[in-house]
Amino acid sequence: MAPPAPTRQLLRHLRRLAAAPETRRTLSSTQTQRWKPCPQLQSVHRPAQTSKSIPSRAIIKRPLSTSCAHRNVGDSNPPDSPPTATSLPDITNYYTLFPQTLPLGPPPKGPFSIPLASLKREFLALQAQHHPDKYTGSATAHTKSVALSSLLNTAYKTLSSPLLRARYLLQHNYDIDITSEDNATHRGVTDQETLIEVMDVQERVEEAFDQEVIDTLKTENRARIAETEDLLARAFENADVDAAKKECIRLNYWTSLQQGLDDWEPGKDVRLIH
Repeated sequence: MAPPAPTRQLLRHLRRLAAAPETRRTLSSTQTQRWKPCPQLQSVHRPAQTSKSIPSRAIIKRPLSTSCAHRNVGDSNPPDSPPTATSLPDITNYYTLFPQTLPLGPPPKGPFSIPLASLKREFLALQAQHHPDKYTGSATAHTKSVALSSLLNTAYKTLSSPLLRARYLLQHNYDIDITSEDNATHRGVTDQETLIEVMDVQERVEEAFDQEVIDTLKTENRARIAETEDLLARAFENADVDAAKKECIRLNYWTSLQQGLDDWEPGKDVRLIH
């Protein structure tokens, strides 16, 4: 059914409304309100106020566009971008990789002993920050992250072990490879008393017949390790290279013996690694 046609009276009323000045201003004002700048931009450029006020009924309220929201610049870095120079740890040496735990660096300036719990916490935090899985979108970033992750693993493993730490310090500080077969490296380092003690302990281990004897030998050997580590720390902190070499070799014997005791089985030979 078609809608009813407007009456003549209604048409005359509409013409009078269209001809009224107030109505023309209202329509014009409504058209100008269809676009409103964001409040953040109005402080930069604000249109000049007109002399005529806009009727309140012509104001159109619009919600703030999300396109005007400000983004945090710090959040604009994509996860696959390579780590920046400021975010990378100092790779000068193994000690500088962990500045929170080892702020003084290696001996003789810093101590030989290391708080292992603190070192582990810092290591895990660095590994989480630079894990290769966070940089899979860029081949360059992923390669750098893999290399850094490997370096962190090696450094943590080395510094966590007093024996590996001592070997590293001799190599890094004094260019001495204590694991070398070169006779010059070991000349005058292993004293006769140490050799006799090592041979005596090895013989006792080979003659052991039950776990109780092995447990006694373990207790004795832990005391040797603790004493040697103390002497080793004193040598490095005093920059006594010869003493550091000597105690490093002794610690190698006792660490090897401890491994043999842990793996002991009746009738099984125990050979110390020199």
